[in-house]
Amino acid sequence: MKDEYVHMFKAVWAICWKDIKLYYAKGPIVVTGIIFPIFLWMAFYAGKGLELKEGLASLITLTLLFTASSVTPIIAPWETRQRTLEMLLSRPVTVRWVLVGDVLASTIFGMVFVTPIIALGAILNITPANPFLTIVAITFTAVGLSSLGVMFSAIPTDTPADVVLLSSLVKLPLMFVSGILVPITQLPSWILPIALLSPITYPADFVRMQYLGSSFLPPYLSLIFTVLFALVFMILALELHEKSIFKRLEKR
Repeated sequence: MKDEYVHMFKAVWAICWKDIKLYYAKGPIVVTGIIFPIFLWMAFYAGKGLELKEGLASLITLTLLFTASSVTPIIAPWETRQRTLEMLLSRPVTVRWVLVGDVLASTIFGMVFVTPIIALGAILNITPANPFLTIVAITFTAVGLSSLGVMFSAIPTDTPADVVLLSSLVKLPLMFVSGILVPITQLPSWILPIALLSPITYPADFVRMQYLGSSFLPPYLSLIFTVLFALVFMILALELHEKSIFKRLEKR
């Protein structure tokens, strides 16, 4: 049993490291995943002349949204097109291990680029009320967004653009209704039901509470839903890919 787990961890890490080298260490990913959210944040917060403390929580969530979910949607269709997916699955690994490795790589990518933002806040004496719970929320947010990207890639296509289009159609509206750029209390009342259905609302509200001391929802509720969405997205991603894998292999 112990050897089986050791083999599983080695396989997941090998897939994770493969993703990092092939997909994440690329210029376009840096531009779309890092520079874009920074300039978008500057347009909303720095452009209004607000203090860094007021926008730091939003910058953290925005960076996670565009980094942790930037590559996972395209890995499966790209490997299907390159005919490397079948070769990968012919190794002693399961579909679930492959997907967990993809999520792990994306989670690491998101955490790597959100850490300097947190460190900058600490240098400027802008720290969360509870650093431990903040890290927990950020980690589960990264896992949830990575899993969400994997869910999109369950579409049995070998064209990455198809999945990227779907991903963008979902992520961009969520960004505007989840209180990342504009606090939920300042949004029109008719958007509130949509905001409560958004998985981004809860980590954004929790991190805002940690940095600003005010939130729309009770912090414990936001943290619970952040963890719950991460687990649900992971389970759905695994189930959807297992159902679509044979259709995907027909694309080879």
